[in-house]
Amino acid sequence: MPKVGDKDFPYTSSGVRAAQLHAKNTGQKVQMMKKGGKKKPALKYNKGGKKKKPYNHGGRVSGGMKDKKC
Repeated sequence: MPKVGDKDFPYTSSGVRAAQLHAKNTGQKVQMMKKGGKKKPALKYNKGGKKKKPYNHGGRVSGGMKDKKC
């Protein structure tokens, strides 16, 4: 919603034009407010859970391990 000083204007193209004209005549700035909506809730993470084991590659190491195990 456009606002100039204490005066509010409708959130339409004609309302924005009227707010800009009023701001130009009075020497003030147009403040554009966001149009409605709800605030998104903060992310919540589940507590606990099973800890994953690291991937086991079977003992092979690239780069030349002398006794390679499978």
